[in-house]
Amino acid sequence: MGAFHVAASVFGIAAIAYCLLYNSIQFLFIVIAFREVRLCLRGKAYEDLDVVLDSPFTPPLSVIVPAYNEERTIVDSLRSILRLRFPRVEIVVVNDGSRDGTLRRIVEEFGFERIEITYEERITTSPVRGFYEKRTALPHGVTRWVLIDKENGGKADALNAGINASTCPFFVSMDADSLIDPDALLQTFRVMLADDGVAVIGGQVAIANGCRIREGHIERMGLSRSSLVRFQVVEYVRSFSLGRTALGVLDSILIISGVFGIFRKETVLGVGGYLTRFLTGKIALEYAGEGRATVCEDMEIIVRIQRYIREKRLRQRVAFTPYPLCWTEAPEDARSLGKQRNRWTRGLAETLSYHRALLFSRRHGRIGMIAYPYFLLFEFLGAPIELAGYVVLPLFCLLGVLSFPYLGAFFLASAGFGTVVSVAAVVSGAWPERGGEEPKDPHTSLLRYRGEDVAILLFYGFLENFGYRQMTLWWRIRGIWDFLFTDKGWEKFERKGFGEPATSREAGQG
Repeated sequence: MGAFHVAASVFGIAAIAYCLLYNSIQFLFIVIAFREVRLCLRGKAYEDLDVVLDSPFTPPLSVIVPAYNEERTIVDSLRSILRLRFPRVEIVVVNDGSRDGTLRRIVEEFGFERIEITYEERITTSPVRGFYEKRTALPHGVTRWVLIDKENGGKADALNAGINASTCPFFVSMDADSLIDPDALLQTFRVMLADDGVAVIGGQVAIANGCRIREGHIERMGLSRSSLVRFQVVEYVRSFSLGRTALGVLDSILIISGVFGIFRKETVLGVGGYLTRFLTGKIALEYAGEGRATVCEDMEIIVRIQRYIREKRLRQRVAFTPYPLCWTEAPEDARSLGKQRNRWTRGLAETLSYHRALLFSRRHGRIGMIAYPYFLLFEFLGAPIELAGYVVLPLFCLLGVLSFPYLGAFFLASAGFGTVVSVAAVVSGAWPERGGEEPKDPHTSLLRYRGEDVAILLFYGFLENFGYRQMTLWWRIRGIWDFLFTDKGWEKFERKGFGEPATSREAGQG
């Protein structure tokens, strides 16, 4: 019995220490990101995007849009692409074997014609069924607009087909169910022009639910009435915007959201393309293994690029900008949110298992010594460790094995400190910064919500660790179980779209 008491005490102390360490790192990320965001906001007032827009030396970009059963959102998403400010854009839409009216809507809405195009299969994909092209009345700045119809192979396979069809040295990967800010390409590509060592750059993804949307354009940011969505906004600000900004400063990024990212095509071709079971490229097979696939291709490709850069000793890096450049529709019900978090966890587990050679590898620098251990210990193992604390410590206290101060210390370290971190993240994101040197210049912030919306987010930041976080922990544990014992696929959740039904969900916007 004595040994059991000792083991229980060790578990209690370890659980408390783990939560303190995790939340301390999260708070440190917020401090690092706060400084970086302030510098970015000050510099934004002086950036002249028209220089990039008007320069004849700005290289063209390919915008690759994979689409699978996106009948409700595809037209608005493509219209948002047409509003992008950039000198020369090539649009490549890939219909990945949709079973709804996605292909028909694109062809009819934009006037595509079936035609043969130059298509070199540098990356192996599932079979292509046909090509379409819009040959007349191309929008201003669009040099080429093609549509690929292929058999279903997953988003990663669709992106690979889009890369094969693209003709530009850089490409943008995005989701067909997302909306891009008109200046997004100029803001991100300006970083690549200033630093030719940037191989990949991503930006903050904001939640569109509750925003005022007209014809594929965000007219005003707002909050959804759904509590689940509001919790997700807090989560996005803390983990995605500020967390990834800090990891970018530390040169330790392992994921760029698949919703929006700019890549050097040469680098992606060098690592063999996005991971699918069809790949035959040497680097992809060497790093990930033959016949491997993943449900989170956006993370796996970044980890493989980071590994490739360090092993080949290339003078390249992966960058991140904290501006909200793209909007996506978040799940509004628990079932859909559970599917999403389950898939994220499975994708994380797949990527970490494929690239386990990175763990504590000095050869791979900060990626091996900082980034991989962090994602393994906190992003992957964090859910079972923390949930075990919520279940086991109260049980030990009720059985008299541990005293209740252990339980109180654990909840302070997890929920209490976690609340401080969430609230600090919202405050950091909403903190105003003067846009220029003159007193009359307006203040700006990372979160472009109204004051009352920020107050609501602060409230939800306080509540997040009392119910919502524990619910997401359970979904993550289910994801680990499914990774180990099942063979689940993508499990796409149903979206409502960005049209009038989405607009009607605005909260408090008169």
